Amino acid sequence: MLIASALLLSACASGGSSAAPSDEAPPSEAPAASEPPAIGEPEPGGVERVEPQPGQQDLHPVAIERMDATASGRVVSVDAYWTSGVDPCYVLDRVEVQLSEEEQTADVTVLEGTSDPDAICVMMAVAKHTIISFEVPSTGTWTIRDAQDGAQPVELIVS
Repeated sequence: MLIASALLLSACASGGSSAAPSDEAPPSEAPAASEPPAIGEPEPGGVERVEPQPGQQDLHPVAIERMDATASGRVVSVDAYWTSGVDPCYVLDRVEVQLSEEEQTADVTVLEGTSDPDAICVMMAVAKHTIISFEVPSTGTWTIRDAQDGAQPVELIVS
């Protein structure tokens, strides 16, 4: 059953047959990507905004796929995006930030767990995001990184 679900998800993601006519432009003619929405703005495509629910069991780090960041004074806000599973099997417990003033880096770790270790979990991908804010101890150019090496680092000028 698990293998069939994985194959089904893989087939759905592949986009279908190339023999059928398509109204879409070839990849080389696709329009340029637009700017990502501002921090906290709705993301097109059904991304679910989740809030931390502390106290989950069986915590594990999750790789972030994309980060958007802004600064207001020394307060940095990061909108972190990742793909996960359904509740109660994959629930955001917390986001940890490890600061290095010397290197001017902030390493972000998303931690998920389960609220019901006995739940039967369906294999369904869910696009999620959460917003966290933290204060950095100094001004200058800070690098925000995914501690799991998923998303590309984001450089941000803090003044």
